[in-house]
Amino acid sequence: MAEAVVSIVVARVTDLLIQEPLALHGLKDEIQQVVTKLQLIKTFLRDADSRISECQVRTLVADIRALAYDAEHVVESFIVKASSSARNRRKQAIKIKDIESKMSLLSDRIRDNNIKSTSESSNSLSEAPGKLKRFHSFTTVEPEIFVGFHGAVDRLVGHLVKKSDDCYPLISICGMGGLGKTTLAQKIYNHPTIKASFAGLAWVSISQKWQTKLVLQRILICLIHEKKEEILTWDDDKLVENLLEIQQRKKCLIVLDDIWTTDAWDSIKSAFTAQTSVSKLMLTSRNVEVAVHVNREGFIYQPECLNEEQSWELLKLKAVPRGDHLDIFTVMEKLGREMVKKCAGLPLAIVILGGILVTKPSLMEWEKVYADSLGSLEKGKGLGEDQQRELFHVLVWSYNDLPPQLKPCFLYLGKFGEDEQIEVETLYQLWIAEGLVLSTDKREGETMMQVAESYMGELIHRSMVQVTFEDMENSRTKIKSSSLHDLMRDLSLFQAKVEDFSEVIDLREGNDFQFNPSADLRSIDSRQLVVYYDEEHISKQSKSYFVKRSNEQQYRSMLLFNDGVFTCLPKVVGSHVANFRFLRVFCMENAEVDGILYPRSFVRALGSLVYLRYLSVRNVSLSLIPSIQNMVLLQTLKLDLFRPISIPSWLSGNILGKLGHLRHLCLPLSDSTTPKKQKLRFEGLGKLETLENFSNVWCEAKDIPQLINLQKLTLEVDSGCDDVRQTLKNLSSSSNLGYLGISLILHDQPGENVRELFWDYNSILEKLSITGRLAELAQLFENPPRNILNNHVKESLIRITSLTLKSSLLVDDPMPVLEKIPTLRNLDLSYNSFVGKEMVCSSMGFPQLTSLVLDYLPNLVKWNIEEGSMSVLTKLEIFDCSMLEELPEGLIFLTSLRNLFLYRMPKDFIHKLRTVNGKRGQDFYKVAHVPLLAIFNGSKWQYVE
Repeated sequence: MAEAVVSIVVARVTDLLIQEPLALHGLKDEIQQVVTKLQLIKTFLRDADSRISECQVRTLVADIRALAYDAEHVVESFIVKASSSARNRRKQAIKIKDIESKMSLLSDRIRDNNIKSTSESSNSLSEAPGKLKRFHSFTTVEPEIFVGFHGAVDRLVGHLVKKSDDCYPLISICGMGGLGKTTLAQKIYNHPTIKASFAGLAWVSISQKWQTKLVLQRILICLIHEKKEEILTWDDDKLVENLLEIQQRKKCLIVLDDIWTTDAWDSIKSAFTAQTSVSKLMLTSRNVEVAVHVNREGFIYQPECLNEEQSWELLKLKAVPRGDHLDIFTVMEKLGREMVKKCAGLPLAIVILGGILVTKPSLMEWEKVYADSLGSLEKGKGLGEDQQRELFHVLVWSYNDLPPQLKPCFLYLGKFGEDEQIEVETLYQLWIAEGLVLSTDKREGETMMQVAESYMGELIHRSMVQVTFEDMENSRTKIKSSSLHDLMRDLSLFQAKVEDFSEVIDLREGNDFQFNPSADLRSIDSRQLVVYYDEEHISKQSKSYFVKRSNEQQYRSMLLFNDGVFTCLPKVVGSHVANFRFLRVFCMENAEVDGILYPRSFVRALGSLVYLRYLSVRNVSLSLIPSIQNMVLLQTLKLDLFRPISIPSWLSGNILGKLGHLRHLCLPLSDSTTPKKQKLRFEGLGKLETLENFSNVWCEAKDIPQLINLQKLTLEVDSGCDDVRQTLKNLSSSSNLGYLGISLILHDQPGENVRELFWDYNSILEKLSITGRLAELAQLFENPPRNILNNHVKESLIRITSLTLKSSLLVDDPMPVLEKIPTLRNLDLSYNSFVGKEMVCSSMGFPQLTSLVLDYLPNLVKWNIEEGSMSVLTKLEIFDCSMLEELPEGLIFLTSLRNLFLYRMPKDFIHKLRTVNGKRGQDFYKVAHVPLLAIFNGSKWQYVE
């Protein structure tokens, strides 16, 4: 991967030359010479990487990589110190001359090892010179490919739902890695028959490093999501008690995916009844013995490898270009059938091979891949180790075939936990901060985030990653999260170790990580550190690890991961973070530092990390760091969500003003309506693209027009401390905005100004919350005002997906207006938003609504739902509607409804839904089709079958 590293360094240094001409004054020519020599050396690295198994070449590649990093660090240091003194320039010039001398020596070693040069144009037939050639298009989602197991899906679904002799308490899918066990289980789990037959569904991945408490928590959260916060506080005994109770009360299907050992089952088996139950288990495992150990009476399905015809069909669906050139297709089919034989019938191997071929649409490229396969793979033989060996060869081959830009991005995914869903927006920001996204790949008008998204698209197209998509058709970003198949993660970790890409330390294992000078030196050049910890082991292991490291200054990235639970991090970790003073990335979330709010040692430590590009301290009980203004290279800043920003009197409100490279800023949520004497300023942040949780309570609204590159904005406008109209007018200059989320707090105002807000920004306004009295809704949503910014607005352009109304005091039924918003997916009518007596949801209304909340509508007596209304509604919550006489008859038409929650409703209302002594209430038929009906009785939730 040396080619990728040098490409990254060259791009980053070139960007700095362009972006910081004044700071680099006097050294520009010397730096340019270094860049030129690096570009020359890079032409030899494709051949060097292919000979990495040779000891001398491996050492040479490591030295080239280290020298490239050193060159970048010299340039960064000069910018950070921002010194133009003659002495400093001479000092840096000496360092650069030293690097040039070392490059000359490296060139001699390249020649001595007979390493050949390759020009940019010959890098790859599928890669344009110097740029990533894109094959993936975000206009269409990658098609789902499923071959060979359709009969198995129907058969196993039948075993799960039938009440007959072939109905089993446990269904197990067992077989080797890459056989498609999880894919098959997902098909069953998402099958319409399963969804209609089970009141509760839960899916949890066990994997090799399971934790009993986390497994039980995740299962319960799936089954009773509304109690998530409460579940996270329960001990093991209470988790087991509740899980047993809920399985007895309602019919559940619980899937344990990728359970490796009998020990893993034994650690959680107390939460599953051994007696006959209406609930069922399904598991996937590589070990048949696990399935037998769990339940000898269960049904075990062992998928067979695909035959030659099925294998070719799967490869064809993934890789064969569509077209009418039948003569070319015939030759491709012949080559494809030969290559797919080497995949030994394993679906994962076939799809990965397809991911290689899909980026090579010409016959010539297929012939080259076929020729390469003769040397890379042997024909798959039989079952067991031979097949796994062939699978591994295919995976390594797919990695080696990646363009240089994509290799480090793929390896980066291995840093995250097994089976973890990684939010792509965060991932893109990390990639960019690490320098993995090249500015040379930008197209006209693109941002670096969009380039990062294109990288992800290419990894998807090559079947290297798994992703989940946003279910909103008009979502700003289609991809929501990404993850790696466990075998792909194994590959990522393996390659990361071979190439010294990152060092992963797991303090949860209880090992003593004191620095050992005689330890394997392969990680000595690793620049990225990942630490997993939990509360049980962190106090024992952290001091020995963080204090006794001798190579802290080599690291450029530190990610501290816990298990998503608020964990106390000892003070020693916080204070010694300063030892890692050249970090570009620091991320620590969901933690306290020794139980103290923003201890001075930790604040000072963070303040010394002046090379940072990415800083995230979400939920770390940490206020704004005064020395943050020294982090002049910062690109992404994510502050504590709930710790308010307080600017000391001695500190300027423009504490962020020097952060001219800042692209993404996430501020704390506003916690007060009291205006601050000194507000946070945004002058100098013209490159900002994302700004979350802006509040005019403590942020200066008049600075918004200066944020000319802003693309995503969420803000809270409190009219008690500033006029709504004036604040929102500042948005008019933000022409690049593509996403807008607004929370309005109106104090004793009718809210006419909201009309102009909505119609001026309806094409980008996706999330809106309004607290306070409103005028008639028809005027707000249906009738545009005369003076709007866009005189050609049409109702069809409205794209709002989430709407919350509170204290609106609407007398007229709001539903006839709201149901016409075509994109609305989430609606929350809360706390006197409607004070009338009757609501009607008409036929064909709310075509996209999936979630509806009615909370404290004290005068609501009657609610009608016509057939065809809310056709995709899945979740309904009714809280504190004390006058509502009964559930609407039309509830029977809501066939997609999965969850119904009733909280503090009248006794007569609830009595009509209960089953007492086997006798069902008179309104039970209205909810009989709803899998989960939960009623809060004053002290706890009860579930009605």
